[in-house]
Amino acid sequence: MKHLPQTFILVMIAAIFSGCSAESTEAAPQSIRPVKLLEVTDINAASIRVFPAKVAATKQADLSFRVSGQLIDFNLVEGLQVKKGATLAQLDDRDARNTLLNREADHELATADYKRKGELLRRQLISPADYDLAKAQLKSATAALANARDQLSYTRLLAPYDGTVAKISIDNYQMIQANQSVLVLQKNHHIDVVIQVPESMANKAIAFNPNAKFQPQVRFSTQLDKSYQVSLKEHATQVTPGTQSYEVVYTLPNPTNINILPGMSAELTLDLSLGNELSKTVVPASAVMKRDQDGENIIWLYHADTGSVTPKIVTLGRVTTHGIEILEGLSLGDQLVVAGVQYLSAEQSVKPLRWQRGV
Repeated sequence: MKHLPQTFILVMIAAIFSGCSAESTEAAPQSIRPVKLLEVTDINAASIRVFPAKVAATKQADLSFRVSGQLIDFNLVEGLQVKKGATLAQLDDRDARNTLLNREADHELATADYKRKGELLRRQLISPADYDLAKAQLKSATAALANARDQLSYTRLLAPYDGTVAKISIDNYQMIQANQSVLVLQKNHHIDVVIQVPESMANKAIAFNPNAKFQPQVRFSTQLDKSYQVSLKEHATQVTPGTQSYEVVYTLPNPTNINILPGMSAELTLDLSLGNELSKTVVPASAVMKRDQDGENIIWLYHADTGSVTPKIVTLGRVTTHGIEILEGLSLGDQLVVAGVQYLSAEQSVKPLRWQRGV
């Protein structure tokens, strides 16, 4: 009986060891690796830029008389629409008319004298020198007559094109000098939209592609719910002082359903991708790896329906400061792993990494 406690102890020890051995043979459950995902959205969205803009008149002229005089007919108001060739202002033309009458008389006299001298020369009653003098005097009188007619026409200020009187600088019955500003006339069939483009984007902003899927559009501050298509008109080749930016001008027909005036603010939307047929998206460099067995560049796609990942061969483009360009292999809506890709295997179960508050 003295050996009974020892036997009991040995049995208990054997049972403990056998239990441990059974537990050790059970397979440990496989852990699901959390992964950081990136969803491929609109691959050209980063190329769409909105620039603040100002409305400007397509053509604007500061009109003035070429001669001095007193205004006697000037009844325009700012904002008035005028037609090409319409009389905008009139100077007192009495002096110009009197001068024209004198020049007409001189021309008639020179013409008559030239004809007489021609007949006398034919009869050899005068020398060729007298005839040449009469011919020169006729030419001089003709030029003086044309100048007098021009001076008379300069007393009327005519509209060079259809437009709007934007600003009036003087009042009626004033004495004005030659080349003194009378009014500003703006052409109103088209309007310009002016933006300032940083030098880093200047080349793309001026490379207008009329066949691109997305065309430049403008929205005006008075009607933000509607956009209007614009086309490139011109661009500056010198930087704007103090801004390191270039002025680019777009134009469009003047909308008929809204009153747009020069100086109004607007927003111009541009696609700086230039409408390239080859779409590109940029992913972090940590999302791309080179496969050992065949040297192919791959990314790991996450499938939400199965909760697993699979490798996908991609074509790489340039390496930029924001990551690596993917030329082929990605589609809109794809979710790819962007961290820890070297630890993944095909059909491995993963779960999206979700940041908790405070982490």
